[in-house]
Amino acid sequence: MIAHARIVSAKDATIQFADRAERIEGESRNEVRTAIKHAFVAEARKQDGPIDVVIFDGPATHNLRVEPNGRIQPREADSRPLYASNAAMPAAAGQKRGRHSALSATSPASGNTPRPASASSPGSASAASAAALADLQKRLAAAEERPAADSTSSPEALDGTRRAGGDELTPSSTAQPHEPVVAPKRELPKDDLPTLDDLRAGNDAHRKPVATRGFNKFIRQATFGLIKPGPGRAERLELDQIERIRKRLDAPKNIAVVNLKGGAHKTTSVLMLAATLGMFRGGSVLAWDNNETRGTLGWRGIPSEHHLTALDLLHNLDHFAGTDARVADLDKYVRPQGDMNFDILASDEDPGSAASIDGDAFNRLNDTLSRFYRIKVVDTGNNVRASNWLAAVEGADQLVIVSTVREDTFNAAAWMIDELRMTGHKKQVENAVTILSHSSRGKIDRVLRKRLLHHFGAHTRAVLEVPFEPHFVDGGSLEWAKLSKETREAWMSATATVADGL
Repeated sequence: MIAHARIVSAKDATIQFADRAERIEGESRNEVRTAIKHAFVAEARKQDGPIDVVIFDGPATHNLRVEPNGRIQPREADSRPLYASNAAMPAAAGQKRGRHSALSATSPASGNTPRPASASSPGSASAASAAALADLQKRLAAAEERPAADSTSSPEALDGTRRAGGDELTPSSTAQPHEPVVAPKRELPKDDLPTLDDLRAGNDAHRKPVATRGFNKFIRQATFGLIKPGPGRAERLELDQIERIRKRLDAPKNIAVVNLKGGAHKTTSVLMLAATLGMFRGGSVLAWDNNETRGTLGWRGIPSEHHLTALDLLHNLDHFAGTDARVADLDKYVRPQGDMNFDILASDEDPGSAASIDGDAFNRLNDTLSRFYRIKVVDTGNNVRASNWLAAVEGADQLVIVSTVREDTFNAAAWMIDELRMTGHKKQVENAVTILSHSSRGKIDRVLRKRLLHHFGAHTRAVLEVPFEPHFVDGGSLEWAKLSKETREAWMSATATVADGL
């Protein structure tokens, strides 16, 4: 049998597992979807293996496979039944996890069902429920025949049938019926009239996505829209990743990209994360070179008309202290990256300079930049004990550990993980995402690859791989159009996984 989730409204959903049900509550449909995915990932980790799930989202049905490392992929639908749920399931005062809380449920394995508290046995519970329901129906019929004036003058006539709020009717017996009782139809009060939000939510629930590429698109075009098949598997996966990348944020966020070894593809990873976020979020993304002296991020971007750096911005932070400071005022310090919709803040590029950025300087820059950017992707140096390196890690909402599949770089990453755990950053490591970059066209040692996936998977919440990209070999500026399809798809997946942690 298969676990499943059902999104019942823009702010509410339920999940049915083998041994329990859980309720999801969120401020928006996207927040509810994210909470469902996190719940399924937690269940996969609990079971120490991948689980197959189904998500019912309005008219759409998603058949997915969820892995303990956080990876979620579409799968083919099959005929396996879903775990049964109890429609009258009462909310339990159990432990809450995130924005969803546990509910009591029937367990398929044991066959145990929740029993009313006042029933001494299944037989007596059933008899009591039937008697209560019959008594309620009689009272409802009598209430409908009774004149309105009589109803208002004798509230005791419906003893035990009306709740304190006056809107819902329940039996007077303490035993609860197995089937929900439908209240009599009544005229809709004026304060319950549908609003614009209700109208828009209804449109959203009935909007069915159509294919925009592949064979399914061909069918839609060939039939002039008479047949509108939904997106295929690859397009559904891409749409899901884009939705995760575009998630709503509750505050400015920092992503710190770390490895203590030079040549570990940190700067390349910063560029690709920032570019993917910028292109799909529409901007307000900064790639920030936090090397204490000189880094190479500024060289890897589209050249700018100026050569000012983070050090110049630090010397002029007073200009941005007032409420009249504007994002356009930052243009003289950052380097826009064209259609990729992100900016670069370079580190000091003066070979004769002795100045450096320390932890206090990083925090001051971060406070100012957070007023103008929603997401900052921070490139870091190679010194785990440098104050600005520690400040970037401690201020990160999401840690990204990068490494090539080479012994020198993955050993440095593994040592860094040990160091972070010993210095009080255990939680950040456990929530981190590991990105393994293939640094050559040649085949990867399968045994070594398995070792790396196992090691980093034991420490971080997800491990992803990105392919070798010839465009990166010369170390020139990033040009999105020159990237291979496989590279773009891999970095979309990696960016979506990183965004899940924000």
